[in-house]
Amino acid sequence: MPRNAPLWLACGLVWALANPCVEAAEPVRVCLGDVAHPPYRLADAKGRTQRQGLDFVFLDLLAQRSGFQIQSELLPGRRCLLELKAGQQDMLFSISYLPEREDAALFPMRNGQPDAKLALRSQQYVWYVLQSSSLRWDGRALQGLAPQQAVGAQTGYSISAHLREQGFVVDDGVRSAALNFEKLLKGRFAALAVQVSESEGVLRQRPEWASQLRRLDPPIQERHYFMALGHHLAQRSGKTPAQWWELIAEVRDSAAYRKAEAAAKSEHD
Repeated sequence: MPRNAPLWLACGLVWALANPCVEAAEPVRVCLGDVAHPPYRLADAKGRTQRQGLDFVFLDLLAQRSGFQIQSELLPGRRCLLELKAGQQDMLFSISYLPEREDAALFPMRNGQPDAKLALRSQQYVWYVLQSSSLRWDGRALQGLAPQQAVGAQTGYSISAHLREQGFVVDDGVRSAALNFEKLLKGRFAALAVQVSESEGVLRQRPEWASQLRRLDPPIQERHYFMALGHHLAQRSGKTPAQWWELIAEVRDSAAYRKAEAAAKSEHD
């Protein structure tokens, strides 16, 4: 790790080395999306996602608190879900709930709904359009959108299903927020639905785009993101799903993670 690496990147290694109780045998296998999402998953200068960022700090802390070695892998989101269903992964980091995902994964539920109190984090989705666009968003309808005119979203993101349910024609052919912004700028679709944190990260790196775009408020939707568990994990680990989600919530609320989170977000503001 570079000598000038930020403290919040290095601290995960320190926590792991300071934790002698982490077991080497039977690691818990955690799958994460392979698309960079600062400050959670960072990319190098060539845009390749690295094992750096808040998500990896979180996993180091989970290893410390649970007593299990954590083995992480970066894969496309759909493949993560398929491997979780097949028992090749044990957890899927930061995925929102959809009923059709219950076949592959366990989510923390309360009264038939995902329990927001046990979410890793929440994200808002918003629309971006060209500065010259006449489209308006009132929270329910994208006024001025022509029939069969497409809107954009990222491959595998749950917002695509939500928009289709609302009657939108959705172009979700790419996984990268940056590539979708390029498609918007080229007029490939009329509006882009994107997470606030991802849009801010992209426009921070490409400030020349910001002057060509405008954001439409209010947000389209707020979604909660969970650590989804494999149906097999309880037998493999000896911990019930409820015990795992309790540990995950403890890490999320811990002083160590909150300190790392504040430092990371301050650095990326």
